[in-house]
Amino acid sequence: MGCDGGSIPKRDELVKQKQKAAKVDQNILNQVQWFSCALSKKALSAPIVSCGLGKLYNRDAILEFLLDRSAYGDGDLICKHIKSLKDVVTLKLEPNPSFSESHSPSLTYHDQEPVARYVCPITMKEMNGKKRFVYLDTCGCVLSENAMKEIPSKSCLKCTKPFEPVNVITLNPKPEELEAMETALAEKQARILAEKKEKKKAKANKKELETMNSADPSMLSTTSSSKRKLDESTTPGAHSNQDQPSKRQHVSMLTAVKPSLSSTHSLTAAVAAKVAEQMAANASMRPKSSAIQSLYNNGRISKENFMNR
Repeated sequence: MGCDGGSIPKRDELVKQKQKAAKVDQNILNQVQWFSCALSKKALSAPIVSCGLGKLYNRDAILEFLLDRSAYGDGDLICKHIKSLKDVVTLKLEPNPSFSESHSPSLTYHDQEPVARYVCPITMKEMNGKKRFVYLDTCGCVLSENAMKEIPSKSCLKCTKPFEPVNVITLNPKPEELEAMETALAEKQARILAEKKEKKKAKANKKELETMNSADPSMLSTTSSSKRKLDESTTPGAHSNQDQPSKRQHVSMLTAVKPSLSSTHSLTAAVAAKVAEQMAANASMRPKSSAIQSLYNNGRISKENFMNR
C-alpha cells in the first residue's frame, strides 16, 4: 500500500462486499438436534419428550426447568411455550437393535456417521436426521414420514389409536416450517383454554341448578307448615277442653267455617271437613259427667238433689 513494491492489494481488500451467510455443517447440526437434549444439551436418554414445536428433550431436564426456570441460562428462549408437563408428550421410541454404547455420537469425531439409538418401527430407518420423522400427540408413537405416506391411515400404524391430521407433529422441523408450527401451537393452546373456560362455566351452572333444586323441598315444607298452622287455627279442635262449645255450637261453627275454607283452597277445605266430621262424631260419643247425670234421669228430675233438698 506504500507504493514501494512490497505488497500488492487485492480487490476484496479494496472493495467491500456483502458477507455471505456462514454455512453450518449439517452433520454437526443433526447430531445436536437428534442426539442431544435441546434444553440441557446432554445426550438424549429415556424418557424422552417433545413439545408442539417438535424439539426433543430429556424429561428430567424439563422437570428441572419447571421447578426452577433459571436452572438453564437460555431456558426461557428455548422452552418459553412450556408451562407444565401437559405441554409435552412422552415419546414411544423403537430401539435400534444394531445400536451399542460404543456407537454413541461425539462432536469430536463428527465426520464419522453415528448409529442412531432409535429407528422407525415400520421402515426400520434410523432416526439420525437424514430422514424426516413425526410423532402423534395422541399416543406419542414416533414414525418416519415415509411410512405415514406409504401407508395412509387414520389410526396409528404402531398402536392403532385413531388420530387427526392436526395430531401429526414433525420432529426437528426446518426453519421455514417453524413459524407455521408456532402459529398452530398458539391456536391449539387458545382452543384448549377456551374449552376449559366452557367446562368451568357449565360446571358452575350445573352447581347453581342443583342448589336451586335442593332449595325447593324446604320451600315446600315451609308452605305445608303454614297451611297446617292455618288449619289448626280454623279447626275447633285447636281450643282447649275447658273452652269447648256444645254440640250445636260445634255444628254451627263448622258450617260457618266450611264456605271460607272452600273459598281459600279446595284441599284445605276437604281436610277441614274431614276434621269437622271427626269432631262431631267424638262429641256425640263423649260420655256425660256424673254431675249432669245426677240432674237428669231419663228426662225426669231426680228426687234428691241439691235443688230440691
